[in-house]
Amino acid sequence: MFETLGINFEKNLFHGLHWVSAPGLHKPDLLQTVYLGLFKHLMDCMSGFLKKHARLQAFDDPWKALPPYPGFVVRKKAYRQVRQWQGKEMRNLRQCLLGVLAVAQRQPDSRQVIPLKHALDCVRALVDFYMIAQYRSHTPETIAYMEEYLHRFHRMKDILLEFRVSKRTRAKVDKQRKELQHHQAQSNMRVAPSKRRPHLEENRDEENELCIDMIHTESHFNFVKMHLLSHFSDHIRQFGNIPMYSTVFGELAHKEQIKDGWRRSNKNDVERQMLHSYSRQHAIRMRHLNLNSL
Repeated sequence: MFETLGINFEKNLFHGLHWVSAPGLHKPDLLQTVYLGLFKHLMDCMSGFLKKHARLQAFDDPWKALPPYPGFVVRKKAYRQVRQWQGKEMRNLRQCLLGVLAVAQRQPDSRQVIPLKHALDCVRALVDFYMIAQYRSHTPETIAYMEEYLHRFHRMKDILLEFRVSKRTRAKVDKQRKELQHHQAQSNMRVAPSKRRPHLEENRDEENELCIDMIHTESHFNFVKMHLLSHFSDHIRQFGNIPMYSTVFGELAHKEQIKDGWRRSNKNDVERQMLHSYSRQHAIRMRHLNLNSL
């Protein structure tokens, strides 16, 4: 079965090493998996969802009106106007996303009540899952809560399925729409002019239903970062809490040790200048720590 899918189970370089388990080498990463992964995908889908229900402006207005708070900084732009998001900004987004989304869903009409409620439940489940996943210590009860929030998210995520359309699926939909329109144009020529307008409306409804069915059939949430969430609870049972494996610490060190030193250098004999700059900063920091300890 796996061979037909192109999956190779031959021995790799980790096979045979004592005390090494290849499946256990991967460690869940809140920064890349949740912040820059799931939340990014979620907001891309939510943008399309809000646009469909004419709620984009209702989302942008409270988003831009959020006041500053210690430890919380948000850009004074609409979400769709920001081209690049960093991990810290996505953490700020997580803190206010539910409140802003709830404000954007005020006074829905009868057709929007259920879809908006399901979308809010989907976002709440993912946020609750993250809140439990970032705990520094866990009990069987907290792990059970985390698994329940993940299951709830998977139950509700289909409300956003039509906004997970890939380029390949979009091309298929466009091709099918053109073929259907060509067939409808030929059939409309045999319809009397007095009945042509109702017939066109029926054709439009048929076209929309067919496109939606294809989108739901072809679109999916089968990507790696979505799958990794299912391993979080097993990782906690086996290795402990998740935040200690976050790459945010390595990225902060890379910025301080590499990027800042590069900017301070004159781009001539860069390695020596970067090392000297970092050593000087480290000496200053240690001097301040010694003075504060007196």
